[in-house]
Amino acid sequence: MHGRLHQQSRVQETLDLDNPVTRRRRLVFGLGLIALGLAAVPLDGSVRDFLWTRRVGGDVKRELEFLQQFGAISSIVLIALAILLLDPADGRLKWRRIADIAGAAALSGLIGNFLKMFFGRPRPLFDDPMHLLGPLGKYPVETPSGGVRLMSAWELGAKGVSDLWSIPSSHAMAGACLAFCLSALYPKLRPLSVALAVIVCSARVLLNAHYVSDVLIGAALGWMIAAFALRKELGSRLATLAAPSLRPNARPATD
Repeated sequence: MHGRLHQQSRVQETLDLDNPVTRRRRLVFGLGLIALGLAAVPLDGSVRDFLWTRRVGGDVKRELEFLQQFGAISSIVLIALAILLLDPADGRLKWRRIADIAGAAALSGLIGNFLKMFFGRPRPLFDDPMHLLGPLGKYPVETPSGGVRLMSAWELGAKGVSDLWSIPSSHAMAGACLAFCLSALYPKLRPLSVALAVIVCSARVLLNAHYVSDVLIGAALGWMIAAFALRKELGSRLATLAAPSLRPNARPATD
């Protein structure tokens, strides 16, 4: 019991996720970002037109394409390895932290993909920022043969269907989700992780993959989903089902 309380206190000292004041601040921040994203919708077309004729290229484009993967599976794997190698905490706590990061990322991905298909907003390449398909709508999309057909955002696996998945930006959600996790678990990494999330959002707009409103709303959702997942310890709770030894009160294995 003493070991469990000691470990839980160490986690709470690092996360401080149950503090009512900080919880309200996170909620206000997330809702504020969503409101800002909604306010940006009328400007999406103008920003898109400005950037469409001033596309980035060369090394700048390659660097942005690389940095925008912060929050993707490969970056989570690398961070997990870094935690295992560099985190001074005991092995059980390190694995629980990795599981919580993975759990938050998985939840963010599931919610993000559902919302993409539910709203069905065409990407900037269509230059139609005010159009939302909704659950039942269809949109003319070019087929591999060069023709055009009406397509629903729910047609998983169909070529070109991802062009109807503009809002929310899953890259922005993933980047903000990972930034929150790292900021909460390792506060010294907060400036770097938040900066990387901002770069991810900027890259998606500069590369003409999303509108400004897409990334603002995506970042807000990723931030709030990560806060919820970490506070509930969803990842580590699921991990303990497969590996009971990860439970805080589990006794270490003996020879």
